[in-house]
Amino acid sequence: MSINVQTKDQEVKMYRFHMGFVLGFMLFMLGFPALCRADDAKEAELLQKVDAMEKRIKFLEENQVKSGDAVINKTEVEAIVDEKVSKSVVPDFFKDITMSGFVDTSYVYNTNHPDSGTNTARAFDTEANSFGFQAAKLALEKLPAKTGGVGFRTDLLLGEDAKVLNSFTNGFGSDGDFDVEQAYVDIMAPVGKGLDIKAGKFTTLAGAEVIESKDNWNFSRSLLFGYAEPATHTGVRASYPITDTLTGYLGVNNGWDDVKDNNKGKSVESSLAWAPKDWFSLNLAGMYGPEQAFNNHSNRGLVSLVATYQPIKPLTLKLAADYANEQDTTGLNMDKNGTWSGVAGYARYDINDKWSLSNRTEYFSDPNGLRVVPGTNLSMWENTSTLELRPYKGLITRLEYRYDSASEDIYTVGSASAGHQGTVGLEAIFAF
Repeated sequence: MSINVQTKDQEVKMYRFHMGFVLGFMLFMLGFPALCRADDAKEAELLQKVDAMEKRIKFLEENQVKSGDAVINKTEVEAIVDEKVSKSVVPDFFKDITMSGFVDTSYVYNTNHPDSGTNTARAFDTEANSFGFQAAKLALEKLPAKTGGVGFRTDLLLGEDAKVLNSFTNGFGSDGDFDVEQAYVDIMAPVGKGLDIKAGKFTTLAGAEVIESKDNWNFSRSLLFGYAEPATHTGVRASYPITDTLTGYLGVNNGWDDVKDNNKGKSVESSLAWAPKDWFSLNLAGMYGPEQAFNNHSNRGLVSLVATYQPIKPLTLKLAADYANEQDTTGLNMDKNGTWSGVAGYARYDINDKWSLSNRTEYFSDPNGLRVVPGTNLSMWENTSTLELRPYKGLITRLEYRYDSASEDIYTVGSASAGHQGTVGLEAIFAF
């Protein structure tokens, strides 16, 4: 009896074992495909990432641009930026606007140590033995389409240079350190090769130098820039490419540096810019019209010539000359007509892509005392040598020595009058 009971118990245990094994096996079989599918999905995802990374590495190796330890792919970055811009909600008008500008700082040491703290007969570098914030500029421009369209340009200037420009200008500011150097609407009329019409305030056509120091060869501006020529005009100017090498300009404006006209007359400007070769160009500009306050009939005329010649690639030469005549003046000339004139020679040698050496020599004559010292028959000479270093992109640094002399003692050594003046200038400009 006992034997039969034991056999029964063993059969029950065996039955339970087999059933457990069968159930476990079934559960395993049901779960295994899911586990396999999960592992397969993870493996597939990993393979996709590896494949994408290999393709990216290959692409970067073929198109890479190294910057320090980083690898930057310009094509890819530009494509992303273009895509973002194209999908943005910014109107197409604003996409074509370009922005530029610069910050200009300086230090000027005057060897005469004038008690006045002023560099005599200078255009912008007027402060002696002083650090200077010359200018900060922001320019916005949209060029009109060559086939016909409209654009604009605005140049906003802040600093000592702006204060000087304000002192030139009639009708906008007086001694403030902010100036709207340019602000005009630019219309390209579909006439022939394209008639470009500007209406507003713009810089002059005359002279070899411009308001922005960064675009000149020297830190200090020339005597011709400061005394022989205007800086800006407010009016209308049209230009047209007469040939592939010759462009003509014609305009009507309020006069020399007049935002608001100081009389009821208007001045006419014109210019011919000829560039027959890459190594030679010539610009002949002129102005004529009444410039005296409340005087509509006494006219001032100016002729300005600038020739640029590059005999060899590193060396560029430039010659500038101005002659002006004004009616009904009150200077030394008893027939009430006065003149002033000057000539400047420039040379620039680019030693390499970072170093340049420039020199300017000029002469200015003011026999009727109309431009520098009222009532004084004055002749002035100056020579300026400038060493320029561009160590980084956008950075311009200059070391300059300038020597001025005059036929009269218009300079000062301490508090005493002198016929000469020497200055050392340091300048740092960041342009973007």
